[in-house]
Amino acid sequence: MKSNTILTITTALGNVAVLAGLVFLIIEMRQTSSIARSEIRQDRSNAMIEEFSQIYSEDSVLSVHMALMEGDLETITGLEKERLFWFERVRYQRFEDVYYQFINGLIDESPFRESMAFAANRKALWGWLGIPKPNAGMNAEVDRFHTSEYFSPEPWAIRFSNWLESKDA
Repeated sequence: MKSNTILTITTALGNVAVLAGLVFLIIEMRQTSSIARSEIRQDRSNAMIEEFSQIYSEDSVLSVHMALMEGDLETITGLEKERLFWFERVRYQRFEDVYYQFINGLIDESPFRESMAFAANRKALWGWLGIPKPNAGMNAEVDRFHTSEYFSPEPWAIRFSNWLESKDA
């Protein structure tokens, strides 16, 4: 072979190796970026949960959750509704984080489905409390899950929805 041919083949192989290295580097950077974004979102959710955990640890908040679970909804005072609002707002944020991680491939389907079922049970409650729900993608997923054949509402959620309907009637 001529030295010119060897030089051309060597240059081509070198260029292919550089291109493969760049592709690998881009893949690595995307993965690192996704993980970093996920950690930032998780840190934000943890900070919110920690901030409101004191509210939930009070007996008065536990009593409003018990009233909710037992269907004794007429006894919920304005103050208790406000406490419930803040606790459920943090829950929405946590589910938003789960949704974000799922659509970015950072968690598998099992915890995602469990979280969406939990959120679907809270759909009417969040409406009653006036929880801001800024994530349209997650809201659509909760709506889809709420109307799917796989969703089975919890007894408290059925009682709550029936109570809301009776108040509207």
